[in-house]
Amino acid sequence: MEFRILIYSRDAQLFLLLQHVLATEGFVVSLAGGANDILKLVFNDRVRAVVIDGSATRLDLYPFRAKHPHVSFILLLNQPVPPRGFGSAMADADLVLTRPFDPSLLIQFLRRLRVEAVVTKGGTRSAETPLRFADLEMNSTTVKVRRNGHEVPLTALQFRLLRHLLKDPEVVQSRDALIAACWSREAEVEPRTVDIHMGHIRRALKKYGPDLIRTVRSHGYALAAEASPDNHPLT
Repeated sequence: MEFRILIYSRDAQLFLLLQHVLATEGFVVSLAGGANDILKLVFNDRVRAVVIDGSATRLDLYPFRAKHPHVSFILLLNQPVPPRGFGSAMADADLVLTRPFDPSLLIQFLRRLRVEAVVTKGGTRSAETPLRFADLEMNSTTVKVRRNGHEVPLTALQFRLLRHLLKDPEVVQSRDALIAACWSREAEVEPRTVDIHMGHIRRALKKYGPDLIRTVRSHGYALAAEASPDNHPLT
């Protein structure tokens, strides 16, 4: 199965290098000339990842992720400390690499995505029982979340976070546990990044009913049928 990757960069040498490295792994690489190209090309259901050169743009990734939850976003930065205005993009990226980055980290990440795509599309994974809590239902086979009959749009990362909570709804999951379960091993994730994503999930779910996410200060997150608003000052 073709596994297409988009690269958004104005650096021709970087694009050619990545194209060569990824081609040796069997990935098909295309160049996205701008944000409009990304929007048009990701409609192709074979696109599974977008690599964004941080020196080329300061895209807000959240709108892309909300519309295309099956696509993973990888951000390349020139420096460990992101430029002003990049905090949101880093929080919404699945993987952040700082130059000079190790190509093997990128390849390992993409290999895992490809395996997941093949397993899901090829039907080798048995259908999973939907996860339910209160009026919330998650179907891991179709990668959809519904609440009160309404589909809730979530990014791939947010889907993983919510699924981890749904597996043991009343168990408080620490931020470290959520990072270990939902991010790649190569990703450097701050605890505050978890708070940002949980805030996105909370707002998406609250469009169709009361708050379900319980924040336990200094500990982490769980689900509750009627989470108190006083429980989540940070998100």
